[in-house]
Amino acid sequence: MIKLHKLSFGEALATAMALAAAAVSPLAFDYSATGATTLHALGSRAILPALLAWIALAVIASRMSWRRLAAAGRLAIVAGLLGTAVMEVVRATGFRVFHGMPGSLPMLIGVLLTDRFMQGPDWLSNLLGWGVHFWNGIGFAFIYFAVIGRQRWWVGVLYALAIATVFMLGPVMNIIGAGAFGQEFAPIRFPLTVYLAHLVYGVAVGWVGQRSASTPANLFSDALGWPRLPVGAGGRAPTLRS
Repeated sequence: MIKLHKLSFGEALATAMALAAAAVSPLAFDYSATGATTLHALGSRAILPALLAWIALAVIASRMSWRRLAAAGRLAIVAGLLGTAVMEVVRATGFRVFHGMPGSLPMLIGVLLTDRFMQGPDWLSNLLGWGVHFWNGIGFAFIYFAVIGRQRWWVGVLYALAIATVFMLGPVMNIIGAGAFGQEFAPIRFPLTVYLAHLVYGVAVGWVGQRSASTPANLFSDALGWPRLPVGAGGRAPTLRS
């Protein structure tokens, strides 16, 4: 049996459950793009239950004084909302000004969630689409803080660029008619728009993680004691500086 280092079994189990819940929404979008099922079906059967489970785990973490998990959740909300907002500024500019994308991704999510792909968007589909889009941003930020933890800001950039690469190689590219890396739509403008949008998201997430005093240490360090991170006075992780 693996002996945990600084985490209790309860917090480790709750963290694993919260990570799984945070990953459901983006995975559901990709899975629905394969044609195996619809995002409309997955919305009520997977995305909503996972969101409610994540919120419940965040509340439990606060009540149980699981500081690591609670801090990762709080930071994810702040950084995820901020990062997604600045990412959308870049994406919307690339879409509307430079025609670097075939459409609005949040709008697409909304019509697929509400089963209105043929009819087009309405206020409810747009509301749900944007809600899921921002939840995905929070979820990815949570995974970063809960697993990678305290790092320099540029690690967040690498993390976000990796997400962008996986996205552009995924099945969603087929349903938006762009092809891998957008080569069937705009071979230069599409990947440039996606990478720039995710770059600013990564800067936001990485900056919040570097500057916050409550950012957890690396999960493997806290759970297993390896790799051991340097600590300052009082056993606290040192403040990272630019």
